[in-house]
Amino acid sequence: HTGPQVFAFIATKLCSGADAFCTSLVMKGTGVYAGKGKVGNGTKSGSHGSSAASYCAGGAGYSGKCGGGRGFGGKGGGGGGKSVMGPKDEEVIEVDDRDIGRIIGKGGGTIRELQDLTGCRIITPERRADGEEPGLRVVRIQGPRDAIVRCKEAINGVLMGDDPRDVIAEIDGAVLMKNIDPMSMGHLAKIKGQIEQDQGVALDLDARSVRIWAKDGNREKSIAAREAIEEAMEDITTVDTLTVPVPGHLVNQVINDSALRQLQDQTGLTANVAKTDEGTGIRLTGLSGAIQEAKAIIERRNQGEGAAFVPLMPGLVSRMTPNNFADLQRDLAFLMQKTGAHVEIIEGSNRANIQGGPEQVREAKAELIQVLCYHFPRECDVVNLPPESVDWIAGEDDRELMRLQSQGAVAALDRAAATMWICGNQRSVEMIRNRIRNSLQRWDREHFFLKLASQGQCFAIIGRGGASIRELQSSTGARIDVDTNHCTVMIAGKEESVREAKRRVLEITSGAGGGKGDSAGRSCYSCGGDHLARDCPRGGAGGVG
Repeated sequence: HTGPQVFAFIATKLCSGADAFCTSLVMKGTGVYAGKGKVGNGTKSGSHGSSAASYCAGGAGYSGKCGGGRGFGGKGGGGGGKSVMGPKDEEVIEVDDRDIGRIIGKGGGTIRELQDLTGCRIITPERRADGEEPGLRVVRIQGPRDAIVRCKEAINGVLMGDDPRDVIAEIDGAVLMKNIDPMSMGHLAKIKGQIEQDQGVALDLDARSVRIWAKDGNREKSIAAREAIEEAMEDITTVDTLTVPVPGHLVNQVINDSALRQLQDQTGLTANVAKTDEGTGIRLTGLSGAIQEAKAIIERRNQGEGAAFVPLMPGLVSRMTPNNFADLQRDLAFLMQKTGAHVEIIEGSNRANIQGGPEQVREAKAELIQVLCYHFPRECDVVNLPPESVDWIAGEDDRELMRLQSQGAVAALDRAAATMWICGNQRSVEMIRNRIRNSLQRWDREHFFLKLASQGQCFAIIGRGGASIRELQSSTGARIDVDTNHCTVMIAGKEESVREAKRRVLEITSGAGGGKGDSAGRSCYSCGGDHLARDCPRGGAGGVG
């Protein structure tokens, strides 16, 4: 008991075979976070699990967060896919050894999806032995005859670079629309019901694509529906320019606003400070729909208010059962009560909108992401990034971020919070997550960030007239950036160059009053290890601190 607040936690786990379900309930005052999530599932080709954990932050209770603990295992072989009744056949196809990985996919995601979609079992060969020449390998497909035919076509499509669901949809007679920008997809999500009713079709919305089925099987209706969708999106896809007035003392805050930057990443919108006869402003250029969204964000910041959004996979919420949707609504109500911000998720929309004071919005956005990861553990994830790596992860001119966004899921970079939000189908989420992790591993090898104790250490690295830092960069081949205002050093380059430059910089800082900085006091300049130089097993000469 803490005053009038009572915190109680009840957790129940029900386990059966490879599946485990957990139900957790957390109460605080009148607020309740409740949810149910599948936390474990295993197949022959590998296993996938999400750990559910309850946590208490700042005295507030949450039902739990599903995330982490994910892993895949298995070498070759295949899962069972859907249970199929009736006689089973087997066919084999020959696939180039270098293409087997494309069928399996990252963490086995593609092969599982192929099996689920076709009802077949796909058995891939064992890994090629060391020294064995690449060649054609045999892939076995087991299942009913008609399912095998569909599975073979789907595999051919995957080998051509298509999404398995798109391939199956086309086989089944659907009309596809691909590479739709997020702004258009958000508009389409709002008019989805009307389009379906008027055109007699069913729409399946993904992060970047739409699959259109005629309800009576008439493909001409699907084609007509595609034309109607294209016409409906013309207005918001028109390129336009608008200048929004901003008080001079707020320009820097507004132009660097996290929500505005995220909108630019998602839609290709550009925002630049402009001088007009009326004063300062921000000139927006891009899709009409994106400009109106950006204008609303800027006007709220002008009024001292905050606004943010979390992009979602279209149809994410509408696919929930009524009971699960009710749980989500209760969780959102408690979140709003705790943070003081207003959070809105419209069923069928591709985003969650957040409004309130700047601090309220920041807190609510972070909490909302945890709630979504709990309710949608397979479709949602957030990757925490080292703050120094954010621009590198985005890539030059945000090219790497655009590549991530083309993987069939939402990938939104929050530069201020140093996080990457991912929302989409399980296969796409896994692909993006693995790509980010691989990028971070490379960043770790090719970068070193150092927090110094004093400006004196900064100037020691720079040297008189910059002589010392020029010599360091020339001799090591690494780029060295010293920020004298924040007393930081960033070293970048090839792995060997970074290692040598790091050793030399730590050697310089140890002789210029080191030992009190966050990193200088922990790193060994003799071997680069995470210990004091005096404790170095190589017997470093002298010590830091």
